Amino acid sequence: MFWKFDLHSSSHIDTLLEREDVTLKELMDEEDVLQECKAQNRKLIEFLLKSECLEDLVSFIIEEPPQEMDEKIRYK
Repeated sequence: MFWKFDLHSSSHIDTLLEREDVTLKELMDEEDVLQECKAQNRKLIEFLLKSECLEDLVSFIIEEPPQEMDEKIRYK
């Protein structure tokens, strides 16, 4: 009777999104953020659609990162 047990594990992203002070940078540091977007995680998509998040995402795309940053972090 395996259906009696809750085998659904929530992702770390869901745990982060439950916090009120979560930042876009914290979410972007998660390794499975892309997979969660592909899986159409409703909480994640709603968070990313906030105007301040969209503005930050666009700035990440169009602005060159500072040269003094570590290369691995610059192009993440």
